[in-house]
Amino acid sequence: MKISIGGQDYAAALDASRPLQIVRRLNEPTACEFTLSLPGDGSLALPLRMAPVAVEGDDGTTYFTGYVAASPLPEYAGLALDGPRYRHALRAVSDELLLDQAAMSPSRGIAGLDAGAAMAKLAVHSGSAALSTDDLVLADPIAKFVPEPGAVFSKSAGQLAAQARASYRAAGGALTLAEIPAAVHRLAEEDGTLALAHLSLDSGKGRGLANDVTVCGAHEPAAYITEYFVADGVTAQFNLAEPPYFEPAGRSPFISELFNEPAINSSQWSVRAGGDYFGLGAPGLLMKGGSGYDGQTAVTWLDPVEMGGTLLLEAEGLTLADASTGIVGGFFTGAQTAPECVAGFQAAAQQGTGAVSLQPVVLGSASGAIFNVDPAHQYTLRIRVHCPEMQRRQNTYLACGDEGPIVSGGDEVASHAKLLFEIQEFVNGVAGMPVTLYDGEVSHLPSACWVVAASSLNLHGSLRALRLASLGSCWVTTMAPNQTAITRRLGAVAQAAECSLERAGRLVFYTGFLPGAGEQIAVRYRGVHRSVGRAVNAESQQALSGTAAPVSSWIGSVTAPPTRSSADCRNAAAALAQAAASAGARLSGTYQATSLDLGADVRPGDALALDAPSCGLDAQVVVRRVTLSYKASAPDVLRYTIAFANDWADDLAIRTSDSVPADAWLPAPVSPVVLQNLSDITIAVSDDTVAVSPGVAPPPGGGFEVRRRDYAFLPGEDTDLLLRGAEAQLVLPRLSANDRFYIRMFDGATPPNYSEFSAAVFLNLPIAEGTGNRE
Repeated sequence: MKISIGGQDYAAALDASRPLQIVRRLNEPTACEFTLSLPGDGSLALPLRMAPVAVEGDDGTTYFTGYVAASPLPEYAGLALDGPRYRHALRAVSDELLLDQAAMSPSRGIAGLDAGAAMAKLAVHSGSAALSTDDLVLADPIAKFVPEPGAVFSKSAGQLAAQARASYRAAGGALTLAEIPAAVHRLAEEDGTLALAHLSLDSGKGRGLANDVTVCGAHEPAAYITEYFVADGVTAQFNLAEPPYFEPAGRSPFISELFNEPAINSSQWSVRAGGDYFGLGAPGLLMKGGSGYDGQTAVTWLDPVEMGGTLLLEAEGLTLADASTGIVGGFFTGAQTAPECVAGFQAAAQQGTGAVSLQPVVLGSASGAIFNVDPAHQYTLRIRVHCPEMQRRQNTYLACGDEGPIVSGGDEVASHAKLLFEIQEFVNGVAGMPVTLYDGEVSHLPSACWVVAASSLNLHGSLRALRLASLGSCWVTTMAPNQTAITRRLGAVAQAAECSLERAGRLVFYTGFLPGAGEQIAVRYRGVHRSVGRAVNAESQQALSGTAAPVSSWIGSVTAPPTRSSADCRNAAAALAQAAASAGARLSGTYQATSLDLGADVRPGDALALDAPSCGLDAQVVVRRVTLSYKASAPDVLRYTIAFANDWADDLAIRTSDSVPADAWLPAPVSPVVLQNLSDITIAVSDDTVAVSPGVAPPPGGGFEVRRRDYAFLPGEDTDLLLRGAEAQLVLPRLSANDRFYIRMFDGATPPNYSEFSAAVFLNLPIAEGTGNRE
């Protein structure tokens, strides 16, 4: 055995009274502990903190690479002829210690990347390039991963790897990520490779079979509500009928970059073309030209963001010199070229004069009004995006059962979106009124985008700051009598907004922006509901039909991957219902062997294929922890203690909790078939009617159902039912000044299936004389 510390072999100094021990845990740093008795002649120096350590067998197998975690302390060993002698206990930690020592730059989430690419982003967030990321090629998609605030690299890397049902390693100066099992080690009774005396099986967490699983999740956006008010020219505050949905603050997209550091922060920004064309100075981000090739010169936020809810992107303090060309402040997909610009501001130079103008870019095409810029003035550019869907891709839930791998979820949530572009000019520090350049809608918004501060063909100028904020799920328009609706700028006063929506559900118009008397105010937002899902393993229940208890239920929560919606809960429940009903998924235990018995090194994330016909055991189990123990021997003999557990014996890719929220509606329906939600209805309100256009065709034999209250949709006639039909426009009579209408689509099944959430119309408007019931 070779024990190399700082390039020197310390094997001869290994204290024989205490074995060298290497402890490996799945998706955690590996620890190596041993004790040195250094020679009195000083030929081997006492290792210092962060000295590199490598443990290598005589056959070339590398068992450990890492660094001394702390300076070793002396332990009195006895008195020798030449004086007192001391032992020094060393503890080394695997290579990710280099990244754990660095402060991770904060991240509000990585959306829409494969697991390998997301892991590479985490490494960049550490600010250290000590470990190679070239081998991070695992292509399993990650819908969204949000690191815990303040977590070190290894903790976030372990959580990300677990979400992909993978194992990460930091060894030999490189990071790797592999699906579980990374390797399979066959141990069979018949050929003597499995020693039954050294095998111990147990029940892990002690959970029994479950074939009826209910999963509770977070609060989710529910009904698609459009609420109407009428302005009187004086009232500035309007209380919504229901609290609006807001993403939890720590999980919503957020960027606040002032470009005031000595250099561009490489742990937050990716810079294409290097420092030749971008730098930092007193005005902020300096733009000094470009390569002339689209997409080759850009400053991009490190993490792609989820395009859900209402987002506000601001590029502040922009100056552009004549002849500037490129895109400033935009959302991009793919290679981040102009055709892949979802929304941004395009700078174009007039031929001959070089005068620069700005125009919105929508889905790769110039759209909206053109604004001529003055190189002596500063500008703030703003893009407001409103997507009615908050979650743009469902999480994927992975497990393994008796029939093999289990995959549930991962579908993209398609959505349209509304866009509002504006520009605000500043002359000598005095702000002008924002000018709207584009107010429109796109039929499809990508689920995740890159935020680009500047993509330069030939941009010359500076950018003071770039900010991205989530404004919840709200969008506000107002309409004067006999006029068309206009979009109101939502946000804070510093964002040149006209109104704000508080989390408590109060809409506030700022001074100077109150709607005039008689103006109709329309507020679009999502309601709030506790997510829950249930799945049943019918095959398991059928197989157990002759027993005393064919149904065995489990109710709890799933904490990772996060269950953000009822769809996530149903997908998690479906995966767990398959795994928890599998005999193999409940296996756990330990196995002891030597390196001579195994023939190959065993690591967490590998699998043991156990074959023991004498006890009917034929199963594959996932290695969770490996402890290696070594005392000097020739040839090398290492003792392995291997702990294993499958998915239901101990949580692996799906992390569970027995807690059940008090506001969960139970029992949940079993794997319901849900139809498309009516997220884009068109509404026309008059004094005595409400005309609703669903915007989609109903399924064969189905239509649209309108009720007075939500979560009461069912076939038949009752007092809550207002209308059931398949017309392209639903005309509803107004009954009071505070009408509430809930609309869902249904199909021709028996009983019918419905949309998961309602499109709701809430009215706070006076009605015509002689209409409805008035007090």
